[in-house]
Parts: sequence; C-alpha cells; structure tokens
Amino acid sequence: MKEKTELFVTHGQSSATGEEGASEWMRGADAVVLDPCHCSIEAFRQMPVEHAVISAGDPERDRIWLEERACQWVSNEGLEAVAKLRDRWPELDWVPKLSLYRPQTNYCFPGPANGEGFSFYTPDTASLRAWRLSNEDISLTEAMALALAMGFPCLWLHSETAEFDAKGLDLEMLDKVRGTPLDIWISGGVSDRRHLHNLVKTGGASAVVVSEKFAREAGVDLLSADLLHKGYSIYDEVH
Repeated sequence: MKEKTELFVTHGQSSATGEEGASEWMRGADAVVLDPCHCSIEAFRQMPVEHAVISAGDPERDRIWLEERACQWVSNEGLEAVAKLRDRWPELDWVPKLSLYRPQTNYCFPGPANGEGFSFYTPDTASLRAWRLSNEDISLTEAMALALAMGFPCLWLHSETAEFDAKGLDLEMLDKVRGTPLDIWISGGVSDRRHLHNLVKTGGASAVVVSEKFAREAGVDLLSADLLHKGYSIYDEVH
C-alpha cells in the first residue's frame, strides 16, 4: 500500500486532439486513464503526466504502446480472462478492473412473535453488506480471494451503484480489502472534493480514479492537495 492516495484522471475523446496545451488541465495528476483507440501515443507524450493506464487496449493491436514503460494495462473481462492475458503478455503490468454493484436489499419475516407481540419484516444484513461483480456471479470477498490466489498485486474496484448515485465513493468496499497486500484503485461516485477528503480519512486505497469532467471543473491541483491532507479540513465543517 502506498502512503499517498494517487490521483488518476480519465482522458476523453474531447481532449485527445494532441494539440499543444490541450491536456494542460491534467498537470498534477499521477496518471491518466486512456483508451488507445481514442488517444495516440504522440498525444500522450505531450501530456504533463508520466504514467498511462491503458484501458480497453489490445497488445496485439496497440503494439506501439509496448514501447512505453510507464504503463499499466487494465481489463474488465474478469479475473480469469485477465490472468490469461497476463500469461500471454507477461512483460506487461496487468490490473483487473472489477465492476461491482450492491444487490437489492432483501427482507425476511421472522414468523409470529411469542405472546401478544408483533413481528416485522427485517432487512437481511447479508444483502446490506454484500457487493457482487457485474459480469461474474461471485461476491467481492470471493473475488479478492481469487485475485490473491492468482498473484495479482493490484485491483481496480469500481462501484456502479456509487457511480449512479454520484454521492461519493463506496468506501465500505475498502473494508473488504483492508489488511491485504493488494494495491487498490477505487472509482465511482466522486462529484465533490469532500468525497476525496472522506477517502483520505478512511484510507485503504492506493489510487482514486475520477472523471475528466470532474477533474476539469474542480482543478487537478486542488484535488491532488485534498489527497495529501490527512488532518482537519474546512470540509469537516460542512459535511
């Protein structure tokens, strides 16, 4: 686990022109997440960011990116599929991206109460605390055990539920991985600078991935500063 939570920003088609100064908004970010189909290697080399995270890339098709040493390759095809990619391209640093969702809360009826009391439907606590992978029928806990067994040093956890709500990161996911040797990237739901401050207070993530839209609006320099702040913040007064 890295001491500082790093800031990764996505790179959209709108800013993939490669024109001088087009990516200046990224200055201060630790990495840029890009699709090689929408961003040329020449455009990346003009960015004020040294590290690239290749998303949806194909090493066979995108061979030119193999020349870049400061790259990690991400796939959301599932742990076993990413393991096969790693076996085929062992020289690349592969990171599985796990998209997760919270199952709908289930309620159960415990049956009639003794005496004259009343019984009520109660939520199933297992469904309240569970996360499941969107493309595989396994829980986050099972996926973590499988990732460790496969020898992955890093995982990207993306909460689809938090992304939809846009009210902050699903920080409870980090409790499932706390104490493991894995580096965890987290994403989904960041729409306010306070959300990064909450992440710092909680801890447990090596990196947070935010959208280009949010990074542009908030300012990458300010977001990076938020991730360095571990003490009192003005945000505590309003959150």
